[in-house]
Amino acid sequence: MVLGLNVHAQAQDTINLEQFSLYHPSISGSYLAGRGAFEDRENDLAASYFLDALEADWGNIALLDRAFVALVSAGRIEEAETVAKQLLSIEPENELARIAVGVVALKERRYASALKSLEGMSKDSLFGITGNVIWSWAIVEEVDGRAAVENLEPISQPGFKNFLVFQSALMADLSGNAELADKLYQQAYEADPFVFRIVEAYARFLGNQGRHDDAKDVIQRYYDRGLSHVNIDTLAANLAAKKRPGRMADNVQQGAAETLRGLSSALSREQASDISIVLMRLASFLHPKSDLITFSIADLMERAERYEIANQLYGRVDRKSPLHGQALVRTAENLQEIGDIGEAIRKLSNLANTMPDNLTAVIALGDALRRDKRYNEAAKAYDKALEMTGGERPIDWHLYYVRGIANERDGVWEKAESDFLKALELNPDQPQVLNYLGYSWVDQEMQLERALEMIEQAVSLRPEDGYIVDSLGWAYYRLERFEEAVETLERAARLSPSDPTINDHLGDAYWQVDRKREAKFQWAIALELTDEDDEELIEEIREKLDGNFSALNRVAELSN
Repeated sequence: MVLGLNVHAQAQDTINLEQFSLYHPSISGSYLAGRGAFEDRENDLAASYFLDALEADWGNIALLDRAFVALVSAGRIEEAETVAKQLLSIEPENELARIAVGVVALKERRYASALKSLEGMSKDSLFGITGNVIWSWAIVEEVDGRAAVENLEPISQPGFKNFLVFQSALMADLSGNAELADKLYQQAYEADPFVFRIVEAYARFLGNQGRHDDAKDVIQRYYDRGLSHVNIDTLAANLAAKKRPGRMADNVQQGAAETLRGLSSALSREQASDISIVLMRLASFLHPKSDLITFSIADLMERAERYEIANQLYGRVDRKSPLHGQALVRTAENLQEIGDIGEAIRKLSNLANTMPDNLTAVIALGDALRRDKRYNEAAKAYDKALEMTGGERPIDWHLYYVRGIANERDGVWEKAESDFLKALELNPDQPQVLNYLGYSWVDQEMQLERALEMIEQAVSLRPEDGYIVDSLGWAYYRLERFEEAVETLERAARLSPSDPTINDHLGDAYWQVDRKREAKFQWAIALELTDEDDEELIEEIREKLDGNFSALNRVAELSN
């Protein structure tokens, strides 16, 4: 789905700040403050600033657009509807404003109004297609599911096909057309058999039809892929107990909310965060009791580095929800991001003790301990996690990988090497493991030829990863292939120019090919970039800048 959209793109920024300064000095300040707050993801504050600015110029389309988007992003949907209606009086084809007005009407069960607001929207644009799907949800209530599905069939925009098939399946399911729903669910599932919401919805449908074995097969295929999700786990338990799982969407409001949630999730993977938040907030308005949507908004705030807001949202996830344990873990992890790693470890330790079956909590505890350089304790946490999983699932490569890192940092190389090799047994083409083991061998002057092969494989898999390219350059250096080392390390430095180790390696390579001035320049850059806590690297670089080249000369001695 290639989108390249800006949430403010529908209205040109025609705000004349000079005019504001002359006649309304406080308005330009409110506008600029609102823009700054919005860029910092302080959506509630941004909305208030833009509303202040609007008081002096209620007809300014750019101000209306910014206030509207900020209000939706803050979850203030009723206020956003008022602004959207004013925006539409000036710009009647504003698609996002039409969606907001239609969503409010749908929530209030004013289906005729929803249909009127969304009628005739484009079938080519993102917001136009979104409006058409929500229009179809209203048609499910006003007419029937087949009419809703028929409205979506002409849409042929690339990247939307299976999304629309899945939405159509949900509509047919809700309207009671089991034959059509079965056909559409199967079509969506065959196209995307490992998307957890498709797996969940299809397995629910099969379970509701009494086809429990078929439902279990759908879930088992998901598990066999090495995937997991707490919603799927809960559903699997209900099916095993012969319980009727119920539909994913019990009414059109929940159905439309799933539409908006699904689009938001897809967009967030493409880094379209502004639009993602807008759509997810509209989804939450339609289905405020959905813990998945609440969790998803928190996740978006977390990605935007608004950790306090994210934690407030995680705190709203119901204690009985399958997502509650994950919400607690994410809250603790966010404490690390705001600098309170001690409290994060305390919370994660408590979770691991009080919820001993919570694998996510145990892994997160290991990650936090490793981040705090408590490597031995981290390895023990990963030991427990591997005991819980059995250690033979394809996705368990990551547990062996992080335990290997903890063991390597703790100075227990034999255990670390064994972990990395086990990780590669489970996932032979994993570039992170290939790189870490290969680099470790190179750095210890062990198995250099095999290490080079592994790192070359990692580079072929991740050619734009500066750290992996650096490993290849350093392998060339250790093998005394200095010209190749220079070329490769220069590329690594272009890919990751702010990494001190890469710059230090490049300086070493320059020195070996008699580019002494460039070497000293590169070392000076590396020293400037090195964190003050990395005393070992600082000392090593300073020795070279002071003329002590014993470490560099040792390379030739080892080769000889």
